[in-house]
Amino acid sequence: MNDTIIKDTLQVAKETINKSITSESNEQINWWLWVAIIEFLVIIFLVLKQRIKPKDSIKQKFKKESLGQEIDFNNIINSSFNSKQLYDELKVKCHPDLFPTDKEKNIIAENIFQEITKNQNNAKRLIELKEEAKQKLNINF
Repeated sequence: MNDTIIKDTLQVAKETINKSITSESNEQINWWLWVAIIEFLVIIFLVLKQRIKPKDSIKQKFKKESLGQEIDFNNIINSSFNSKQLYDELKVKCHPDLFPTDKEKNIIAENIFQEITKNQNNAKRLIELKEEAKQKLNINF
């Protein structure tokens, strides 16, 4: 009888030790599992935050640049109605072919003519070029 009691006691102790070892290893596994899950969630959060972060589109960049500049509404309106006539007049009077003998005036006329063609819709700049042509090329308008 003592022998069976000892065997039963050893059996119960063995089962208790096995249960405690299993529960300790499960607790360790659960703890590390939670650490891994939390790290994974943090990484996902950071990646999503980076992707969702609004980036300036080309349109928004253009809008910011435009708002930072001065707008000359008088020039816009004047260009709408008067630039065509002024451009036609300047391209005829300042054409480089009108100065074939004088190379210096020909080069100046060519530079002015290029500016005229670049700014054909900008009345303010065309008026400035007209004054420049009067001074440098001695043209009467």
